[in-house]
Amino acid sequence: MADSSRLPTVLTLRLVLALTGLAGALLLLVASFTNVIVITVGTTSRVLDADTAQTGWDRHGPALVLLALLALFLLWAALRGSRVAMAGLLVAGVVALAIPTKWDRPHIHEVGSIGDIYASATADPGTGYYLETLGGALLLLSGGALLVLGRTPITRRAADDDDVPGSSPESAASAAERSRARRAARAE
Repeated sequence: MADSSRLPTVLTLRLVLALTGLAGALLLLVASFTNVIVITVGTTSRVLDADTAQTGWDRHGPALVLLALLALFLLWAALRGSRVAMAGLLVAGVVALAIPTKWDRPHIHEVGSIGDIYASATADPGTGYYLETLGGALLLLSGGALLVLGRTPITRRAADDDDVPGSSPESAASAAERSRARRAARAE
């Protein structure tokens, strides 16, 4: 049985990990609609008849949004004690990290057709690139740490286990004593 003095610490840690996972999912949602790659010509990113920014949606379609929604569902299930959901949250973090590292990083400095027209064109990572990377890292951290901590769900019942009859050693001893007394009374 878990030491009751450690229970608030574990619950607090689980709450922090839940907030970490929630932040990761929200960052993925925001990254879907912010610039992942920004092309500048000289000092401006506004070029007539040219698209100089690519958002997470432009580059990945609904993938980041769907991944964020999946992460929210897995986080909810993980906090209820599902080890499969904890592992799923970890995998969602790995997939979310693979998107910026495998699909965005190789193209982060490509200027495309704008570079053919303007020699001073440069491409750099935008805010969305960092948001999707941080979001994936937070999901990975949350899922991995919840998996390491184990199955104790964050529920009122888990927090109130000391109040449940028969859950403490004293209650078990008194229940055994009452059982012996009943058997003795029947024997007489």
